Amino acid sequence: MNKLFNELGRRNVFRVAGVYGVVGWLLAQVAATLENAIGLPSWFDGFVVATLLIGFPVAMILAWAFEMTPEGMKPTASVPEGASITAKTGKTLDYVIIGGLALVAVMIVADRLMPEQPGAARTANTDDNASVAVLPFIDLSPDGDQEFFSDGISEEILNVLVRIPELKVAGRTSSFSFKGRNEDLREIGSALGVNHVLEGSVRRSGAQLRITAQLIRSSDGFHLWSETYDREMTDIFNIQDDIAKAVAKELALSLGLKPGQTLVTDRTDDVVAYEKYLKAKQLILARGLDNLNAALLLLNEATARDPNFAPAWASIAAAYAVYEAYQPESPPAGDYHQWRAIGRAAATRAIALDPANAEAYSQLGAFLFYDHDFVAAFKAMDRSVELAPENSSVLDNAAQALYFLGYFHEAEALSKRAIAIDPLVPIFQNTLGNVYAFGGAYFPDIDAGAAELAQYRKVVELNSSLPFAYWNLFWAYFQQSDFDAAAAAVKDGVAAGVIPQDIQVLVEATLLSAARQGEAALRAANIPDNRTMQEIADYLGDTDLLVERQRPVWESDYLYEPYYTIFRDTKIYQHPRWRDQMKKDGVVDLWRSRGFPTWCRATGADDFECDAGSSK
Repeated sequence: MNKLFNELGRRNVFRVAGVYGVVGWLLAQVAATLENAIGLPSWFDGFVVATLLIGFPVAMILAWAFEMTPEGMKPTASVPEGASITAKTGKTLDYVIIGGLALVAVMIVADRLMPEQPGAARTANTDDNASVAVLPFIDLSPDGDQEFFSDGISEEILNVLVRIPELKVAGRTSSFSFKGRNEDLREIGSALGVNHVLEGSVRRSGAQLRITAQLIRSSDGFHLWSETYDREMTDIFNIQDDIAKAVAKELALSLGLKPGQTLVTDRTDDVVAYEKYLKAKQLILARGLDNLNAALLLLNEATARDPNFAPAWASIAAAYAVYEAYQPESPPAGDYHQWRAIGRAAATRAIALDPANAEAYSQLGAFLFYDHDFVAAFKAMDRSVELAPENSSVLDNAAQALYFLGYFHEAEALSKRAIAIDPLVPIFQNTLGNVYAFGGAYFPDIDAGAAELAQYRKVVELNSSLPFAYWNLFWAYFQQSDFDAAAAAVKDGVAAGVIPQDIQVLVEATLLSAARQGEAALRAANIPDNRTMQEIADYLGDTDLLVERQRPVWESDYLYEPYYTIFRDTKIYQHPRWRDQMKKDGVVDLWRSRGFPTWCRATGADDFECDAGSSK
């Protein structure tokens, strides 16, 4: 046996093995870097490692069977013992091994031990440029059936990044609008108003995960950072935390964390519950009654497995907050009182488990809003904005509630913030349009009518399949007496396939025909739709008629969108019937508690007054 080892040493087999190991490790690192940096397939680095492993015994056989001589490679058996230069070759191999090990040591120290030194690659990464968009990670799973999971992980990473102080993160809806579009990163960065893009892929096989992430500078496509995580599913939260911290490190941002503190706080030990939660969130975002029902089933299963998983409870509240909007009838035929009670209880449970859950506060505010408990509703919504000032959905929810109850200037500010974060969301653009439509009389420094139309046009540009977008344009043009443009808006809705053609014919033959004939014809029009008659009264500036049309709405037990401060004929705000309704429904109590809108004020202990603004 000693003779064999001596011969292996003489033939430099051990040295060749050492060189092969060092060089092979370096090649594996290069392969992993290239895979992430230039978008090679996820199997590339694995293929390189497998090839190196297969080549190892081949290299050992060649080292045993052949010897390097001054005349070239020759079989060892044909080299006379006196002519062998294995000792010289061995010294050369020793130098290669030492140099290779030194290079490995330098790479390890540079990667793990050296402090962060902002260099040339980071000269542009100042706080002013600390902005990022998280694109939906690509599903590379063998069966291609994990799209919900890859989308969910992308959104979860986005939510973690939002918690980093001074980092601007583009909103989820705008970022995800680029899914599958293969757009140039410079165009994506420009559209979202960010200087960096985080993209990646998810490959899942059973409990095994491979998540690849890379941070790219959108101005020139330069890869600032990339990493591949081969972990178990149970380590998913640590992966999210690691990615967020790496992004912050590359952008030279301070996390403000204590030793051992993590960014990911919404954790569960039940991986199955987490997976059901991720799938449910994607279904809620997709909307539709069937999707909402499926999401609620998944969330019920998730909370049964882990009753302390706050995000799942918050998602139940989110599903029920929009549940009524997708019912085929209004008021809905189902027990909406029960839906609201469940949603409110779920939001309350989420807050009890996680007092920093802004979305739960936002949803709780919505349910309290439906119950006319406006004081409590706005306490919850104000708290949600305080907790998540960069959450575009929270901001838009609050903005909608604000303009419904007369806080037009606050609504404008929050709506603009939501749009700055998530500029490609049609609903957010629509909210700002509504602020100008209903509060325009109180914005004397702008052309509110033009601003309203501009916002509604953006909604159509962003999503041409939304029927309300065309109707909002229609009524905006109608109120400005541009009946031809109003007709064109309905025609565009028909062309888009979202407004039936018979409705277009009816609108032309009745409403628009009467409007073109003048006030008398409009007054004589007998249109059964109460919303249409309200718009006519608004257009005519007939406050008594407007109040009469609002009476059934105010007297109804069903409240989804309150009709309090959404009138263009602002003379209604001085009408006794409107004032009585505001007192009866608790709106004045809210104003006394939270502060009156800029155009209203208290007059004594029990009364108030409001300005008419620039009413017709």
